[in-house]
Amino acid sequence: MRKYLVLFLIFISCAGMKKASEFYENKNYELAITECQQAVDKDSLNAEAYLIMGKSYRALNKINQAITALETAYLIKPQSSITEKAKKDLVQTKLFKADLALKEKDFNVVFSEYKDVLELDSTDFRANYKLGMAYEENRWLDKSKYYYEKARLINSADLSIPKKLATIDSLARLAEKNFEKGKKYYLQRKNNSAAKYLKLALKYKDDFKETKYYFNMARGKILYKKGNKGELWDALEAFGNAMMLKPGLAEPHYFLGISYEKKDRNEFDNAINEFKIALEKEPKGQFAKSCRKKIKELTKRRDKMKKFWGK
Repeated sequence: MRKYLVLFLIFISCAGMKKASEFYENKNYELAITECQQAVDKDSLNAEAYLIMGKSYRALNKINQAITALETAYLIKPQSSITEKAKKDLVQTKLFKADLALKEKDFNVVFSEYKDVLELDSTDFRANYKLGMAYEENRWLDKSKYYYEKARLINSADLSIPKKLATIDSLARLAEKNFEKGKKYYLQRKNNSAAKYLKLALKYKDDFKETKYYFNMARGKILYKKGNKGELWDALEAFGNAMMLKPGLAEPHYFLGISYEKKDRNEFDNAINEFKIALEKEPKGQFAKSCRKKIKELTKRRDKMKKFWGK
């Protein structure tokens, strides 16, 4: 009896898929989706139903629903010719979504979808090439070069890639040249000149970590020197950005400390904490002596104030 029931369900499923396929071929996409939904309600592992559903959603330009259905079809185990078809359609649908996002400069979607494609097929030329384009547009030259080079390995006949790589190398050299000037001025404590050249370096190459560190430090020092409360908040932000770029250094913590102190003479804990962190990072560094002195002075003032107010 059970055997006949299974055969009957298979017969019903096949009939349903035949109708769904006919609806799809005749461009009755809504009816195809309805038929497929009924099929997966009866059998959640019906990969063919999810495949036809995904293709129908894509034909209706409902791209996110199409991707969800095709991903479901592809992930159903065991793998089969149906799941392989779903994979190919999924790649094409994600490429379509990513291409549209690239035109609209929605780079979060661009990076996510092209990288999803490469998870499915690392040899996809279009995904690698377009990622190179997207990173180049954002001036993230290292990643752009990485994906262009991957694309070149896949299709060495594409003559645009050597030109792209030459442009990236040229921009990287300009960034390096301006970085060296900016760093030189920074070490000479000429922060305005330093910021000028470091900002120019970032214009050419935005993923230049060293440049971002020195630019944030120079900018923070300029704002600190100006000294009004709004500018001190901006200085704290700049020094905080520098600290995140190089968390092992004492320098940004020291300048965070003196900025907190200057912003509010009666607020001690943040400043003391930053000086302590700076001291932990580099106990024998150039800021160690100043940090010890600041910790001692601020702790004494804090304790005196607590005693005065009885707290």
